[in-house]
Amino acid sequence: MTMPNTTLNLSIPEELKEMAIEQARAQHFSSTSDYLQHLVRTDAFEAEQRKKLSKFLEKGLNFGDAREISLEELSAFMKKVIKEA
Repeated sequence: MTMPNTTLNLSIPEELKEMAIEQARAQHFSSTSDYLQHLVRTDAFEAEQRKKLSKFLEKGLNFGDAREISLEELSAFMKKVIKEA
């Protein structure tokens, strides 16, 4: 889904501007603006993933007594968790 664009004025050092332009070219973005939009979207996605991981780890810590499990048990458990996600 394409969102309508709006303008954001951004003041950055010349060196950072050149780095953004070069990265946009190197990664085959059509413009520096597209590259920066990608960075913001990626950052938002990763922040959401960190939240989910944090909740998952907290749930695990509060789950009960810890016990040793085999790699096979861990693999089976992770497959189940992924299917439920």
